[in-house]
Amino acid sequence: MTILDTIYRIPNGQTVTTEFMSMEYMGAVVFLFFYNGAGVQVTPTGTPAVTRLVGSRYVPVSQYGQDEWRFNGPSDRVKIDLTGVSGFTTYEGYVWRTDHSIDMVPPGAFSGLRAMTVQSYVEANVKNGVQYEVSSLSSAVAAGANIDIVFIVGPKPVVIKAREITFNGARLIARAYVGPTYTGGTPAPYFNLNTRNPVAGGVQILVGATVTNTGVESSAPTYALGSTGQGNTVVGSYRIAGSERVLAPNTTVMLRITNTDTVPQDIATYATWYEGGTDLPI
Repeated sequence: MTILDTIYRIPNGQTVTTEFMSMEYMGAVVFLFFYNGAGVQVTPTGTPAVTRLVGSRYVPVSQYGQDEWRFNGPSDRVKIDLTGVSGFTTYEGYVWRTDHSIDMVPPGAFSGLRAMTVQSYVEANVKNGVQYEVSSLSSAVAAGANIDIVFIVGPKPVVIKAREITFNGARLIARAYVGPTYTGGTPAPYFNLNTRNPVAGGVQILVGATVTNTGVESSAPTYALGSTGQGNTVVGSYRIAGSERVLAPNTTVMLRITNTDTVPQDIATYATWYEGGTDLPI
């Protein structure tokens, strides 16, 4: 049986689904166009989430180009979620279904006629507005004293991409815990690495909380060694990068930094992370 190409319209709405589509279609192209109040097409802030219904669950659809998503295979519904997307007044969307598979790779990519750009996850995260950073400086931290930083994960997973601690003493220890018990604390500001199309983060960071139970230790302690030196001050530092830490949604973790030197020292911290869905496991 030959199935003619069909276009399904996506109505305006924050989270909408198409009408039921024939399961005999193979290819699909999803188009979304955004407009301001004057009806002029604009580029919104944030990235729409496009998913398709396969069996009883929705699976993500990869973005192919500006305002365009593609997939192959049967699906009886497509859903659009615009949570976190702003900078537009109205939009229109269409799903073009066809009875044949469609190209998922730009023409010429495998014959030397068109290059394929490869970039790191961090670079892609920054461009998509979902990479964040935070820093702190604690002066004259007493010998044996702790710095506790409470990190409350929101509804999306968090991937810690890098963590760095700089200090001007002889040594310190950093430990991470899940499920601490605490009271108080002051929210610490953090920043998006993208000022063009930033997506608001869902985490909360607290400093100065009173911790009554550290919770369960969740990673290997990090022992950092500096130097007492003679004459000029010698500054020690360590950086954890490449070995990412994945934090589950709706959990609370705590980083405890302990000055194990015999004298006070200054301690500076920096961390950067991604917030959102991961491509593994599928």
